[in-house]
Amino acid sequence: MSNAYLLLPLVSGIALALAFPPLSIFVLAWVGLIPYLHFLSRRPGWGKTLLGHLLLAFPYFGGILYWIPQVMVTYGGLGWPTALGVFFLLLLLLAVFLFPFTFLTRLVAARSEAQALACAAGFWLLMEVIRNYYTVNGFPWGLLGYSQYPYYWIIQIADIGGVYLVSFLIVLVNASLVALFRFRAFKFVALSVTLMLAANLYGMYRAYVWKPHKSTAVQAAIVQANVELAGDKEHYAAKYFEEMPAAYRRAVQSGANWVIFPEAQNPYFFTQDFYYRSFLTRLVASTKVPLLFNSTAVESDTRYYNSAFLLGPAGKVDYRYDKMHLVPFGEYVPAKNWLDFVDPLTHEVSAFTPGKEHRLGQTGDLKFATLICYEGIFPEIAREFQKRGAEIFVIITNDAWYGRTAAPEQHLQIGAFRAIENRRMILRAANSGYSAIIDPLGRFRRRTELFKSDLIIGDAFGYRGRTPYSYLGEWLNIVLIAGTLPLAFLKGAKAPKGKGSKRRR
Repeated sequence: MSNAYLLLPLVSGIALALAFPPLSIFVLAWVGLIPYLHFLSRRPGWGKTLLGHLLLAFPYFGGILYWIPQVMVTYGGLGWPTALGVFFLLLLLLAVFLFPFTFLTRLVAARSEAQALACAAGFWLLMEVIRNYYTVNGFPWGLLGYSQYPYYWIIQIADIGGVYLVSFLIVLVNASLVALFRFRAFKFVALSVTLMLAANLYGMYRAYVWKPHKSTAVQAAIVQANVELAGDKEHYAAKYFEEMPAAYRRAVQSGANWVIFPEAQNPYFFTQDFYYRSFLTRLVASTKVPLLFNSTAVESDTRYYNSAFLLGPAGKVDYRYDKMHLVPFGEYVPAKNWLDFVDPLTHEVSAFTPGKEHRLGQTGDLKFATLICYEGIFPEIAREFQKRGAEIFVIITNDAWYGRTAAPEQHLQIGAFRAIENRRMILRAANSGYSAIIDPLGRFRRRTELFKSDLIIGDAFGYRGRTPYSYLGEWLNIVLIAGTLPLAFLKGAKAPKGKGSKRRR
């Protein structure tokens, strides 16, 4: 194999990255893996396989996560050399977790190129599940299925197998096209076309025929505060006490009977600061309109929680939820005894304790679950809340760290998949945007702009019933992965291809 073939992985990596925001050329995902699968099916040596893998992984993940160094420099206080070094290590880690796909596909290709293509979708699915559950406490940002948010019908299958099922279908289509070009594998193409047609028909049914069972509705107000992260605490506090009550009263005067504030909007510890606590409780008691807000909860000198509080109509705390899935190196340091040298880079933010309970809140008759920032990217957290009876999800986040990059849009679209997977409405309150009301089909009923103070008011409906994904969890994906293994490793297993096909070069 000539070195020119190494351009194929590079082309794939770039194409996959372009499928995501900011450009969102989502159709590229359906053909973007063709060059790389063709590269692997030609059975390159293991040295070139590894090099090709890096040429795929670095543009793919780097193109999606390009904003991370800027965040570390602007808000983490790192210099550009250090930030780029950390970013390189992150890309290398993500490349490691992508490697099972490359390794298994190349391994099977040594026996049969056709079998390798038939197994590619299952191998990709295995890689994404591993990345969600085992990459330094999980990091499922940039899963291939997320690129398809603009493809409204196809993403509706997420309520069957999560975003992973969308990824599986994308890779299956890519592999079938390679098999068609190389082996005239018409049966394989027929299979992928049939599944694509079925997925689109299912999406059309969900969009135009299916009527979800609604429960209680409330008039909810989402406040986008747009509080700047820069500046000293005194300035920050003064601005908070000036703007927060004004925004709250404006929401109440607009007819809201539930007000939601975003993550990281106040500089005080609600459980410790008497003046701040009294200020909020009196404010809410004066209007009798519940307020959901974020604050740090302190239980001891070593236990700090990133928490959501609900002040009920009487101004008392009716609900508290402690964030369970913390941000590695942002809210805590993994394996701190071994990695204490990074502490100067993370300062005091790496001191939070994870919560332990999927606790539901209730306002009126509406049962809700709160996902704080990073938790919204994990399907299993929202799924567990739905199992426990959540009728609506609230996501509170602070995306101001990302600046005017693609990250806020990526984060918003990831959250929309939680609505589809569970068929629940989402109320999303973001400090600097994007705040949104998302319906159970993943559509943005209302959304704000970035870095503008705003107020969204709308009907928030609770929904009941369970989805296949909430019942099955990852079992369907496990079955798809397990079904790949016999096809890959049993002697005599054949890929679905047309009769009399000839190998093409």
